[in-house]
Amino acid sequence: MLKEEDWSILLKMEEEYIEELYMQILKFKPNLVITEKGLSDLASHNLSKQGVSAIKRLRKTDNSRIAKACGVVIVNRPDELQEFNIGTGAGLFKVKKIRDDFFAFIVDYKDPKA
Repeated sequence: MLKEEDWSILLKMEEEYIEELYMQILKFKPNLVITEKGLSDLASHNLSKQGVSAIKRLRKTDNSRIAKACGVVIVNRPDELQEFNIGTGAGLFKVKKIRDDFFAFIVDYKDPKA
């Protein structure tokens, strides 16, 4: 069984790993990050503090359409990011509440391909 100090060491290691991942993303100065998988609360909080919005658990088909419309190259891990992967074709990103649900909209694409 793990002791309390073991848990604190594991928690510190997890926080350092997550920090490394979101710092890899932040070096490209994005406004919006979209992921098909989850996003930890810590990463989401720190991205938000830097003015970066995040959409998580997007369906693969929707992600592919957005990527095509924005000129994005989808990557699997933050360490794979390069300058040419970043899309600049999206205009406005907004969130609307419709009844009890929130919906994210990306509008005013520069040169949509999807």
